[in-house]
Amino acid sequence: MNSMKGYFLSALSILLLLCLTGCWGNKEIEDLSVNVGLALDVGKESELEQELAEQGATYPKKNIITATLQTVPVLKGNKEQQMGNSKSSEMFLNTEVTGDSIFQLYRQYSLRRYRPIIGHHLKVLVISSELSRKMDLDKLVNFILRDNDIRPSCLVLISTGKASEALISSQPGDIPSFHLRSMVENQFRNNKILAPMILTELDGIMNSGSSFVLQNLVTAKGEVEFAGAGVLKGETNKWIGTLNEHEVEGLNWIKGDIEGGVIKTYDKSGEVLAYEIKSASTKIKSKVNGNDISFHVSIEADGRLIENWDKSQVPTDEKFLKEAEEYFEEELKDMLHKTTRKMQEKFKVDVGGFRNQLRIQHPKVWRTVKQDWDETFSKCDITYDVNITITDYGSSAK
Repeated sequence: MNSMKGYFLSALSILLLLCLTGCWGNKEIEDLSVNVGLALDVGKESELEQELAEQGATYPKKNIITATLQTVPVLKGNKEQQMGNSKSSEMFLNTEVTGDSIFQLYRQYSLRRYRPIIGHHLKVLVISSELSRKMDLDKLVNFILRDNDIRPSCLVLISTGKASEALISSQPGDIPSFHLRSMVENQFRNNKILAPMILTELDGIMNSGSSFVLQNLVTAKGEVEFAGAGVLKGETNKWIGTLNEHEVEGLNWIKGDIEGGVIKTYDKSGEVLAYEIKSASTKIKSKVNGNDISFHVSIEADGRLIENWDKSQVPTDEKFLKEAEEYFEEELKDMLHKTTRKMQEKFKVDVGGFRNQLRIQHPKVWRTVKQDWDETFSKCDITYDVNITITDYGSSAK
């Protein structure tokens, strides 16, 4: 009986050993180049690429796109770092490749770097407005959306200048792609930051034919800053212009994407008044009267009077608080009207989510206008009702 039990245990042990085969076909992480950032610009070969091409490093292609691939980690003294350009650091390596097929550009990486590149941890995709003005965005993200290695949670941004400059940092120990991905989390602090646009959401919007916005950024001397939003027309999926920071604030109020931030204005003496947003809500009501479509937007906010420069005005005074609320309401209304005019008169696109409200509230009407909605939207009457409440004035009031 004991011998049978011994045979059984031995057989079970062998079976378990066969199951624990491990990942024989995989490579260790230190033998891979982890792609964390991708920037796409209008195609222009770098000096390094031109020198390599002169020595025979060429293949059939059109120089339409320059892709900058940011990879980590790059160990100090690594041979690849010595082969890179001045945009490298000990924390990351930027490699520029120029051509047409983005998939092929990724494969070309293997001709210059010995460690295979993997895209499982791609954090951010930055596209220059110049490139997105010339090319359909769907073409630029086609491979990225279809590649199973790249996570659909990758953040998509647009850049006023060269997209590759967003992947450069002047801060020691900073990895630009991680930095950019984390910056969107500051939306609760600043209402000039758009809700994050990730690959899966972008794919759905492009398939729906809707016009949309992407967070815009600008760069200077190794620093990057969010500055307004790029507007892309749904009919073409191409960049058509930019909303400034003030208009992005208005857009966030319209879309109900306010998590926090500030409303700043000036009183009758020209002195600063600042309001800290604690909570906010937006409701959009669509109305249909024959062939006329209109919208009424109701906005409410609670917050704190956090700053007033006029020493003659005491924050504890009820009359002053009421006047301050009116100043803030007028400032917000002005912001909303400027944003609306930019959408309707200059760009003639709906990037404020009005189409969704009409589709939900009047589905039959929506089916008749959806094919040419941007043009229809540009003629709609939009009114606003704003109610700002000051709930407190901070911990100190003299």
